[in-house]
Amino acid sequence: MLRLAPAGPKAARLRGAAIVAALGGAMVAVPISAQDATYRDHPFLIFDEEDSRTADVALADLDGDGDLDVAAANGRHWPQQDWIFFNEGGGRLLEAAPLGARRSASYTIRLDDLDRDGDIDAVVVRDLLPAQVFLNDGSGAFSHAGDIPDSAAPARSGTLADLNGDGMLDLVIATRRKPDRIHLGMGGGSFGGPVALPDKGYGSTGIVADDIDGDGDTDLIFARRDGVPSVIFVNRGKGDFTPVPFEGSEGDHRMPAVADFDGDGRKDVVLVSTGGEHVVYRQTDAVSFELAATFGQSGERIQAIAAGDLDGDGDVDLVAGADGENLVYRNDGSGRFVRETLPGLSADTYGVALGDMNGDGRLDIVFANSDAPNQVLLGLDTGQD
Repeated sequence: MLRLAPAGPKAARLRGAAIVAALGGAMVAVPISAQDATYRDHPFLIFDEEDSRTADVALADLDGDGDLDVAAANGRHWPQQDWIFFNEGGGRLLEAAPLGARRSASYTIRLDDLDRDGDIDAVVVRDLLPAQVFLNDGSGAFSHAGDIPDSAAPARSGTLADLNGDGMLDLVIATRRKPDRIHLGMGGGSFGGPVALPDKGYGSTGIVADDIDGDGDTDLIFARRDGVPSVIFVNRGKGDFTPVPFEGSEGDHRMPAVADFDGDGRKDVVLVSTGGEHVVYRQTDAVSFELAATFGQSGERIQAIAAGDLDGDGDVDLVAGADGENLVYRNDGSGRFVRETLPGLSADTYGVALGDMNGDGRLDIVFANSDAPNQVLLGLDTGQD
């Protein structure tokens, strides 16, 4: 029980690659051997309309053909159409289908098998509107299975995870001006009503679900803005949560990333900010953190982050989506980061996802842009033109 468009391709040099899929700052990686690589943009890798206000993208094989497709959450605070973009196999998104009959103010789409039928379904988290469940028939055709009860809130993000150990996925919604809440999964793609998380620190904009203390259950890490501290909700078992704020984290932090950044065997937390100074909190003991480092430049407005070993050296790097040029922060192995600029559109980027879009075993990047087209950057061999 829960108690609570460019003229031609450009390239930016990165060394190495891995197969990574990242949602909301969490990392899943299958490392490959270190190799030189570039990231390249191209007009054929742009997708969606120039006036789309895309808040987030999510990657999964939605039509069962073995490659990664893209779900785009559009609108933010204004009604726009959400879309499923289908990959033709080489990273180009040449077909699209609307997700939902109505336009709405969507902030994120989370993808997983909700009804246990072997294909990937979707939950759409929206601003001031109920979250919606869409079930996949296995071919990438989605049907609206219903709204989640009492889920309308000033939502900014969400994630799916089994929080109480019953084998069913639960939905966590990060809200800016109300308590963050959990909707327990009931099976078959249905969810129960909201259970508020136990604190009053409103201002959440990003969330990662991860077992940060290594005790076998899933904890929740929230990035917060509006001058309140970001926080970990530590799962004490069966979904009984205790809030642990990050000391000194008051500010405008939009998204967390969680990984062992310094290689000491414990998971650490990065919080990125629109203020140009991002922070690394190092875990020194079970759910005990110290501010270990800051990084970034003045005026750098990072709104999204994804983590993975980009250069095959065994440590975890960062890809940052910003209001302006998007960035890579390469880890030197100790949890300190070296800044590199990525090619592509200079846009107001709200979301970033990582995965192998063209099946070549290298890391590719998908950016969600607001008031500009979205974009795929493919990882290519150094020797390619």
